[in-house]
Amino acid sequence: MARLGLFVKVYVFRALQCIFTYLDIYCSAPTPARATFKRKVPSTFDKKPGNIGLLFYTPTSYTQPHKTSPHPILINFHGGGFTIGNAYDDARWAQAVTQTTDAVVISVDYRRAPECPFPIGIEDCVAAVLWIWEHASALNLDPSRTALSGFSAGGTFAYSVAIRLQEELELRKKNDLSSALVTGKLVGLTSFYPSTDWTMTREERDASNPNLIPVIPKSLFRVFEESYFFPARTRESMKDPLLSPAFASDEILKAALPDSTALIMCSGDQLLHEQVQFMERLRGLGKTVEDYTLPNTGHAWDKQPSFRKGNASRDAAYAMAIKSLQASWAVPNV
Repeated sequence: MARLGLFVKVYVFRALQCIFTYLDIYCSAPTPARATFKRKVPSTFDKKPGNIGLLFYTPTSYTQPHKTSPHPILINFHGGGFTIGNAYDDARWAQAVTQTTDAVVISVDYRRAPECPFPIGIEDCVAAVLWIWEHASALNLDPSRTALSGFSAGGTFAYSVAIRLQEELELRKKNDLSSALVTGKLVGLTSFYPSTDWTMTREERDASNPNLIPVIPKSLFRVFEESYFFPARTRESMKDPLLSPAFASDEILKAALPDSTALIMCSGDQLLHEQVQFMERLRGLGKTVEDYTLPNTGHAWDKQPSFRKGNASRDAAYAMAIKSLQASWAVPNV
């Protein structure tokens, strides 16, 4: 009965989130364009069969049949506590990228908890990356210039997917499978306000930021955690690198993450402390981390409806993130 009650709460929160997102996407300026086209691809890793939705946002230079050089790729993972949210939530981010670069943005509609708890969402995203690489030629994409991005839970996925993807590629190399995937390469990663250390409780996270600006109700946090961490996990088990990238070994982080990354943070976020620690660690490993901290803002500040006034701070943060991605795509693949 407790699990049934959880599902009811999730469906209510999903309905409310859809209303909130509608106000953000369709009732706030500027209104982003819809996805150019969609694809459904099979989940190939998890034992629970299913399909993964992909939304393709393309620049004006993208044509079919192909008359241009292959486009760089940005694969995006939406937020929502691993439980709510959809691939179209980040349409404004996708539009910002496609309007200023020649990249194709692909937003992944991974399966969510509680129907699909950890690690199914991560496995779905890895399956999506591999499918995109395998079909890159037909889609006029350049798999050697692939970057990842994500917001909140999706920002965590950006790191987790890179780690799990590296593991899968190493396994395939050992077994001499899918030689075509050798051309696939992560060259950039942009993460917006992610969680990186799930050994910290919500109370500890709140206490870690003296400038905390509460955004998400505690009742919703509980729904997220009970949905995604099923069955319940101990604090020690939260050190799994796919849950908490901060606990990945130096060797894994060096191999899995691209040399160039960007981290967008919020001054009032309860996750700020762990984000800064993770950023400093990556820099200590020789990674380039472009960082941008929004002043006087809480978690997911860019997803709040702005209506006619727009959101200048969001636009500035997106521009910085895009500049980092452009530099990543410009680096020759070696």
